[in-house]
Amino acid sequence: MTVTISRKVGGVVLALAAVSYGCTSPSPKSGWVEAFGYAAADIHLIDVGEFGFPYLPVSIGGTLTMLPFDTGNMVGVSVSSTLFDQMGLSAVGSYDRLNSAGEVVARLRVADAVDVSVLGRDLGPTSVYELNHSSLLGLVGPTVIGGGHFTLDYRSGKIAVGTKGLPDTVPGFRQVPLVRSRREPMLIVVRGTIDDRRLLLELDTGKSRTVINPALASELALSRGAQGVEIKSLQIGDLSFRVPSAKEVDQTGIDPVLPEPILVGVGSDLLSRFVWTVDYETGVLWMPVSL
Repeated sequence: MTVTISRKVGGVVLALAAVSYGCTSPSPKSGWVEAFGYAAADIHLIDVGEFGFPYLPVSIGGTLTMLPFDTGNMVGVSVSSTLFDQMGLSAVGSYDRLNSAGEVVARLRVADAVDVSVLGRDLGPTSVYELNHSSLLGLVGPTVIGGGHFTLDYRSGKIAVGTKGLPDTVPGFRQVPLVRSRREPMLIVVRGTIDDRRLLLELDTGKSRTVINPALASELALSRGAQGVEIKSLQIGDLSFRVPSAKEVDQTGIDPVLPEPILVGVGSDLLSRFVWTVDYETGVLWMPVSL
């Protein structure tokens, strides 16, 4: 079912989205679909929208829209302050929104539970959180998409969410162990390297640009320009990337109890370039062996 929603708020018309809600892709199967053993019902359409983020179909209290899928968002479902009011959500509490350095940046509203569906999966009455972002209508995190694993393919516009166990081996892909967070078990953290320096990095679809810790950039004497820091070699698994303008961001507050701090956040600028799978149940990230 495709629905276009637009609402007028304060004299401004907000065109929320043209949503293909709960639909599977009509296009031919991608090779990874069969290789990972997904069924047709596991495959869903996504859009690659503003900031290069992958957008998923979401229904909140009967209102359909497309929201960015943010793998760094552990809250669940959040909507902008404008949309919070527009939907008539009733605040029953508040929460502190933290930045990646662990600092409180805002105290925001938590709505009374309303019916929510994500990718056509009915979550039932679910808390919805306010988001203070000037450009985004909201966010959806991995805690609400269901299944024990997912595969994301920006280029073909698909996400697969599965419950059936994955194969032990998949041709053309390699397993990279996850570094698990006890505080946030659905964070996607792995070990990688920058210029042969071993470090922890997070895969974060909610970042438009890859980010690096400022102290690390100085320690490695990376070249700084007007647009950011140049990383000549960022390696994850078998793949190596050049990042011409990484943003300097402190991410050490994401989970201070990890064995070492997260020093790099890999954003949609790189994650959109390959197909990748996260298996939370076995604790691995599946990466292609080549681009």
